[in-house]
Amino acid sequence: MRHVWRPLLALLLLAGAGGLALSQLELDYRLDAFLPQAGTDQQRIVVDQLASGAAGRLIIAGVEGGPTTALAETSRALTRAWRELPGVARVDNGDWSDEAAVLEKLMQARFVLSEAIPARIEPGALAETLDQRLADLALGGGRIEPMVARDPLGLVEGLAERLAGGRQARRIDGAWFDAAGQRALLVVQSAHPPYAVEQQDGLLDALRANFARVAPAGQDLVLAGAPVIGVASADASRADALRLSLWGSALVVLVLAFAWRSASAMLAGAVPLLVAIVCGLAVTVLAFDRVHGLTLAFGFTLLGVALDYPVHLFCHADRRALAATARNIRAPLLLGVASTLIAYVAIWLSDSPGLAQLGAFSAAGLAGAALATLMLPALDPALPRRAQPTRVKPVNWPAVPLLLAIAALGVLVWQGEARWSNDLSRLSPVDRGQVAADRSLRAAVGGGDVRYLLANRGDDLESVLRADERTVELLEVARERGLIEGWQAVSELLPSDATQNRRLADWPEAGVMRQRLVEAGTAFRADAFEPFLEDLARARARGPIDRAFWNGTPLAARVDSQLMQTGSGWRALIQPVGLDAPGELDQFLAERDAGARLVDLVEGSQAMVAAWRQEAGLSLGIAAALIVLLLWLRLRKPAETLAVLLPPVAAVLVTAAVMSLLDNGLTIVHLIGLLLTAGIGLDYALFSRSFHRDPPAAARSRRAINTCAVSTGGVFFLLGQSSIGMLQMLGLTVALGILLSWLFSRIGQPG
Repeated sequence: MRHVWRPLLALLLLAGAGGLALSQLELDYRLDAFLPQAGTDQQRIVVDQLASGAAGRLIIAGVEGGPTTALAETSRALTRAWRELPGVARVDNGDWSDEAAVLEKLMQARFVLSEAIPARIEPGALAETLDQRLADLALGGGRIEPMVARDPLGLVEGLAERLAGGRQARRIDGAWFDAAGQRALLVVQSAHPPYAVEQQDGLLDALRANFARVAPAGQDLVLAGAPVIGVASADASRADALRLSLWGSALVVLVLAFAWRSASAMLAGAVPLLVAIVCGLAVTVLAFDRVHGLTLAFGFTLLGVALDYPVHLFCHADRRALAATARNIRAPLLLGVASTLIAYVAIWLSDSPGLAQLGAFSAAGLAGAALATLMLPALDPALPRRAQPTRVKPVNWPAVPLLLAIAALGVLVWQGEARWSNDLSRLSPVDRGQVAADRSLRAAVGGGDVRYLLANRGDDLESVLRADERTVELLEVARERGLIEGWQAVSELLPSDATQNRRLADWPEAGVMRQRLVEAGTAFRADAFEPFLEDLARARARGPIDRAFWNGTPLAARVDSQLMQTGSGWRALIQPVGLDAPGELDQFLAERDAGARLVDLVEGSQAMVAAWRQEAGLSLGIAAALIVLLLWLRLRKPAETLAVLLPPVAAVLVTAAVMSLLDNGLTIVHLIGLLLTAGIGLDYALFSRSFHRDPPAAARSRRAINTCAVSTGGVFFLLGQSSIGMLQMLGLTVALGILLSWLFSRIGQPG
């Protein structure tokens, strides 16, 4: 036990330091953190939508099971209950009759929002409209009498239909239903940002709990949308990562227990890894305001190489003192660390906040792990006496990795741009059934295609609203030509002052309007529409509405999501609905000199990923040149430098070619895996080359590399069995890279 207390005390102190660092940690889950800084207005739109776009906060609910009347009643009950929940910005079910705040605002704003006013108040049109209202009264009776008295022209109903955006869900008993009439539909807009996974999870739980309380037996709730997918993805990733980490930890413990047969050595061997985590956390917390969750996930993975350092120390020790062994392996260990640090620092200097954090975390952690390994002798762990490792005749076939590297490079060149994948959706651990449910419910409720947006910009608020109105006029023509089914534009809720003043001028004074209603010759009493005339007088006196008019209603969130002030002016966004040929619409608008530009969020994000990759490629290229220079300055001979570089370079190239073919292109995750492969492969090559002239030392080095390859490679192979695409890509990439690094370090060294 005397050998155990020092390593155990060190682990407890490090655990305390790690807990302190974690207590100061503020996690960030913004989806845009791993994209480079936006350089153009279109890229800024992409980043804004990924970070806080309305589409990322939309939850679509479907209630099924039972007759339509019961489903409609449940829909109304849910709407009332969900609107009271904290974290809910808006709930729509197609029936606004219960939403008093919205109805009142629409009543006040209808005089500046309604179009074609002169045509509506012509004698013939007015008589026809009032006859229709009589028919409505015959059906609805006293329930709708106040509405008819206040809105005899049905302006609010028309506005509600127009604000729905063109393509609309089927209505049964006032509530939205799918085309088959089997599922009642509701739309919930979360007040939480898309990346706030925990808050979104709490909101989804509250929605389900309210449904269980108000819905009768036999009815079921289906939820879809970006928040639902995001929460499910996080849960799946967390569960899979926990399961695989437990299996991986068990494998490492088993391998190291077999290799070392010493409890104190195993405890001491965990010290460098914990030092790496503490150093990485401390530097990242100090250097950045908030740390992205993926930074920690990938950072812990990149620190996997830190597990190899104590393995080298203990396997090289044999019957010698640890202090002497540490001095003996110091040169190759520090050279490998310095080389890997150059690559991590290059990532630290990235323009992408998430990647910069990843580089900082990994660089600090790796440096701390290396220094901790060299100080492990102070912990005085007990090392078992084992038989000398078997000496085997070295196999020197450097032509094999060289030819394979050339072939792999040829494959990558032959693939061209196909060797890269810029599709961010491949990184998402989303169940295909959830995606199908999302598409089905979104189509049923008439939701717009969240991939496309039309963007207008202006120097001030008035100019951008006028540009938005001009685009809507062109979209009316485009709809007649079948290019689009509908849209949701901010100018429908907040027209420009010029348009509002023109519409107000089109309305006659209250006295004149009273006379026209009387002259329409219907069965209504002469004073039946006094509430309507009072509203008209107030609207004319109030003048144009402003952005703050909608505050306190769910429609304020829609205005805020579509209208924003930027550093160079204002931006207004239009959400297309039923856009099947975006290229044709874009050309149609361009031919008419429309100021609006069609923004493809998918294409924009892919372009930004490609731009980041080019930037990262340049940075890592410079880092690679510096690594070669460092190795040449340390080894002093070009032949020795090439002998060390050949195995890791060949392993990276072959792994890249294989994974590019298997996974239909390399993603950011693959690149992180290849970076880890390069670091591990360089360590293997340095240790193999440093001791190859001393047969006993070479045998110890082989045993250490074998242990490292089995433990680290096994962990990543288990990770590659994940059902989560991102974890699977990373695990298989690194596992294959470690296998090739081990093989090439054995056979790729020239004699």
